[in-house]
Amino acid sequence: MTDKRYQVFISATYSDLREERAVVTQTLPALGCLPTTLEQHNQSLGAMVAIRRQIDESDYYLLLLGSRYGSLMPSGVSYIHMEYVYAATKQKPMLILMHESPDTRPPEVQEKTVEGRLKFGDFRKLLQRERDSILYWRNARDLEMLLQQFTPELIRRHPAAGWIRVGKGNPDKLFEIQKETEQLRQRVQELEQEREKWLRSSALSSEGLAKGEDVFEVQYKCRAYAGGNCQDIYSKSRLSWNELLVSFGPHLLQPQPEDIILAKINERLQGCALQDVQREYPKTHAVVDIQVTSLCFNTIKMQFLSLGLLQKVARPGDQRLWMQLTAPGERYMANVINVRRVTSRPAS
Repeated sequence: MTDKRYQVFISATYSDLREERAVVTQTLPALGCLPTTLEQHNQSLGAMVAIRRQIDESDYYLLLLGSRYGSLMPSGVSYIHMEYVYAATKQKPMLILMHESPDTRPPEVQEKTVEGRLKFGDFRKLLQRERDSILYWRNARDLEMLLQQFTPELIRRHPAAGWIRVGKGNPDKLFEIQKETEQLRQRVQELEQEREKWLRSSALSSEGLAKGEDVFEVQYKCRAYAGGNCQDIYSKSRLSWNELLVSFGPHLLQPQPEDIILAKINERLQGCALQDVQREYPKTHAVVDIQVTSLCFNTIKMQFLSLGLLQKVARPGDQRLWMQLTAPGERYMANVINVRRVTSRPAS
């Protein structure tokens, strides 16, 4: 028997699938899988960063669908829908476990509104159209049997890295690898510091650069839904440089991976993306998976670096690019977002 374990992200609504979720989380460990999820009642726009990170770190994705579409994001798409779209975009091997006849379930576990029922129906149709193999269940016992039968098959058909308990390898070899890795990290850090010194010594003047209330056209890719159909499209929003800074600046008072900047800009676009897309596609009712284009994100990043509001930060042992507001950047951001006191005029 192998010592390898696989991480499985479980996407499911909360209150209507309590028993079924329990069956899934109790069955998977016996199959060599570690279930992970984020409880529905704790989700928010900010939590999507953590959700995406968990999906990225997981080997497999499991969608458990009962008779609810679930809590909605501001874009009009439910969290489980967003999780599915993200996992599909990342090409995660997945199991889709869908209730055979959701209309026969008790009324208290079904969608309460007409809009909710329509969106749930559209989501089911989308899954059935996009996925060749969907597993249907009627009760908790069905779920257990399906998991026991198809989880090993999923692992066999889509081998994943998984993880193995530390210490199972050769201790001397592990020590050599760790030592060599640490030396390489130190050398990379030294080269990064040399590069930063060179860039600062040859920095261009920020005079003439767009900033403040100057408007920038932020281009992004997203998935637009209309009448149950979905298509990948490109759209754009016009935001000022101050709006962009405020979207991520408060999160960079301490060093953070640059992914945080991208995630916060994507969240900022979430609030206006539906209106942006509807200008060109009027029948669109929901927009998901908003991702600023790489070229646009790099332009934004370099602009704030050139303005002296952002700086790169070296983090020993971490190969990601970390960023932080500079002292002038903090002062500038505070000047943008601080609330001014309103002075009352004396009565005449």
